[in-house]
Amino acid sequence: MATNGKIRETALNTYIKEVGGAVAAQLEACTRCGICAEACHFYLATGKPEYTPIWKVELVKRLYEQRFTPLGRLKVALGLAKPVSEAELREWVEYDYHACTMCQRCSLVCPMGIQIGDLIHMARSGLQAAGLTPEDLQQALDNQLEIGSPLGVDDDTFDERMEWIQEDWEVDLPIDKPGAEALLVFSSIEIMKFPDNIAAIAKILDAGGIRWTMSREAREATNFGLYAGSDELETFIAQRVIGPAKRMGVKRVIVSECGHAYDSLRFRIASLMGETLPFEIVHITEVIGELLDSGRIKIKPGVLDEKVTFHDACKIQRRGGNFDQPRQVLKQLAGDQFVEMTPNREEAFCCGGGGGVIATKAADTVRRAAFTVKIDQVQKTGAKKVAMTCSNCRLQFLDCVDHFALDWEVLGIAQLVADNLVK
Repeated sequence: MATNGKIRETALNTYIKEVGGAVAAQLEACTRCGICAEACHFYLATGKPEYTPIWKVELVKRLYEQRFTPLGRLKVALGLAKPVSEAELREWVEYDYHACTMCQRCSLVCPMGIQIGDLIHMARSGLQAAGLTPEDLQQALDNQLEIGSPLGVDDDTFDERMEWIQEDWEVDLPIDKPGAEALLVFSSIEIMKFPDNIAAIAKILDAGGIRWTMSREAREATNFGLYAGSDELETFIAQRVIGPAKRMGVKRVIVSECGHAYDSLRFRIASLMGETLPFEIVHITEVIGELLDSGRIKIKPGVLDEKVTFHDACKIQRRGGNFDQPRQVLKQLAGDQFVEMTPNREEAFCCGGGGGVIATKAADTVRRAAFTVKIDQVQKTGAKKVAMTCSNCRLQFLDCVDHFALDWEVLGIAQLVADNLVK
């Protein structure tokens, strides 16, 4: 971690390195219209002005102006503007790490086309470089760098859990199987908290006749380098999946129900690495849709006899565009009992737990406050069952269902499909 005297300098140098013409144009384009505030679940739930999305990048904007613009330099020289202080950098940790999931809903509504979520990622990069990443988020990152898993799942733990899943759920989990066409990667959340999800996906892939495998080396898809804001560490961690997938010669890497893992591998890593990947990155939701459309798997119609609704995950649905496949599943399983939240699809609200927020203990209060927006959405549907395609969302839902004493059942799409396969 940078010493106190160097915290500001380290953050400043990081921002200087990352600010290019495109970023500068976005920083100067903001008209302060406030539309992004109404798109942010953290702001809506708390009314706190500092949680306005564009305010979360204010330090980056000020540092840019004070270094690169004549007016900004003049203001500092005349004492009309104060240089960004170390105290302010520490203050912005709350805004950028605790009160932002980088869901990009703010970017969706910005009339100037500013990619606010990407700018907040940049803000995190400076804070991370200066050693200001929240302590427990940094610990999870350190665990992933040292052990390979943010939850501390080492090789022995992995082997034990996979053996247990195979025995209790009566599934075969091929590991490092030669000749596989697809590599399944997942998160340690699923290994430790939702092992039924791994079993469910195995049943679906087997039923669909897919030649697939897992890998001891390439098992962890979650990327805490992305959460922290470090492109360098994000790339390093992603290589643990990319490298083995290349060596195995698979045609596809299937990401299990993890949104940010899908975002990193599908939309960011090829660009960060500066190369075209020799395989396709797909989410398990896409695979389920393909198998249903082709008739390779079928599910039982009308087995859900009470209202069920669907939560659109930011990275899988809004970012990935995988809107129809989970709805196809729910319409078959529930028929007219499937009801939509409002708003939904591209405009859906985030659950409040993504972007590493749920891994940050100090963010618990604001994280749960943000979930009240989702509570209002679900309650208006009258549904007691809520399905989703992301295990991180599922973790947030389960925590908040317990915290707010809600009588909801939280469901994963893969689990619903596996439980209702027509054999």
